[in-house]
Amino acid sequence: MTNNKLLCTLHVMWYEHLMINETLDSIQAAIQNANQPVDLIVCLNSQTYIEKPDAGFNPDTMFDTFLNHPVLKNATILRKTDNDPFYNIGDWARDIFGPEYDYKYIVWGESDCLVPEDYFFLLQNIDIDYPHAISLSTRKMWDSTWDELEHPYVQQILRTGPIEEPQKNTPFPFAAGDYISQSELNDFNSKYDPVLVQLQTQKIDGCMTSIPRNFPIDFLHADLHIGGHDHYVELYMKKHNIPQLHISTRLKGHNCTHPNKRIGTSTTRGSAEYLFYKKQCDDLITNLINN
Repeated sequence: MTNNKLLCTLHVMWYEHLMINETLDSIQAAIQNANQPVDLIVCLNSQTYIEKPDAGFNPDTMFDTFLNHPVLKNATILRKTDNDPFYNIGDWARDIFGPEYDYKYIVWGESDCLVPEDYFFLLQNIDIDYPHAISLSTRKMWDSTWDELEHPYVQQILRTGPIEEPQKNTPFPFAAGDYISQSELNDFNSKYDPVLVQLQTQKIDGCMTSIPRNFPIDFLHADLHIGGHDHYVELYMKKHNIPQLHISTRLKGHNCTHPNKRIGTSTTRGSAEYLFYKKQCDDLITNLINN
């Protein structure tokens, strides 16, 4: 019998700890609205190779703020520490896909993203037998390359802000930099019937993208570690003519400027360590384009 279960995945850095209860509430509600099982696997990453803790913060214990959340009771929880080689979101996206993870879809959750309450239900009722990826709609993004991914309501809003922040004058909370609550997200999505479309071109955002079991297993290079994995997958899909399907009328709550996103670290992403891994990622993307 075909396994139609879903796997929701979440990679949590230690400095994100204060916003995770909210994210887990969202995941729990989406699981409760599903009509088939949804498993949850979480990586707790306390590594300090790039971000260093401020005085008084212990990365190994900061996860305690959410470990008693009820949705984690039956979840698989893995840990990465400084005793392990450098590990980040690109490694996670690659490691949770393979023959040992026999799921209809593997969902790339994000620490700062709220889930539409019917997303898992919708995935369970999509029946497609060829390789593809599924995405959710966005709020007003910073340039026109994202237009096709924006919710139809949001697409009608003009970018009238300053050059450095063109979506600034978008009505709240529909700019990419706005904070949106779960109740606001649910209320907005409830006004629209779900619509599944195929995008004219692939544009992958690692946040809430869903990958089916028949996706090619080599879609992420073994040396790709940090953010940039989503762009790599986008280029891989273009190169191999893998379509991207899009639930255009389901907005995700990607709070990329969440006030609790980076708590306990003053380290910026300009360190030599970060720039090393970023260059490695950029070089892999360049090689994929050229070869």
